[in-house]
Amino acid sequence: MAYPFDPEQPLPDPLTPDAATRVRDERRELLPTWAEASRELVVHLGQLSRWNPPEILLEHPSHGLTHMSTICASEDLTPFEMIGYKPFDLLLTAYCAEYMFSDVGGEWVLDEDPESPTFARFLMGEHDAAHPNATVDVYAAVTTFLNEPKGRDLKKLLESLQDAMGAPAGVHDTSYP
Repeated sequence: MAYPFDPEQPLPDPLTPDAATRVRDERRELLPTWAEASRELVVHLGQLSRWNPPEILLEHPSHGLTHMSTICASEDLTPFEMIGYKPFDLLLTAYCAEYMFSDVGGEWVLDEDPESPTFARFLMGEHDAAHPNATVDVYAAVTTFLNEPKGRDLKKLLESLQDAMGAPAGVHDTSYP
């Protein structure tokens, strides 16, 4: 499974009003499926990380911060992908989103504005009552992060997402020692 509707997946060209409506309606129907799949991916991470029960990572994403930080800091993710952490970009996207939803609030939303550069993509949203249309493209942030060299700092990524969501920066690591 790949992240749905990433920038590499083109929209109809030209994006006529009828085409935009069709794409928006199709993807609107898929939003609940993506939201559930995202949660299932975090439970899968819990299984890979040997949490018992694995759902604990979904309930308390900050418990897995040390583990995920260790993986992210590696230059080569291939060994982790070989044991099940594949595709890592998708797993990390779901993990970061659940961390943010737990920390800041919000949920997956669909960008329904045909004029937006993220039109018809799933984003984090509904996290700021003062700005109900504010969204954050967690997949784009994760993709940029994974293109950084060895020593990537997951806490910095999460703090940048907090900042983008208008929340005070400060990652809470509740990992077990």
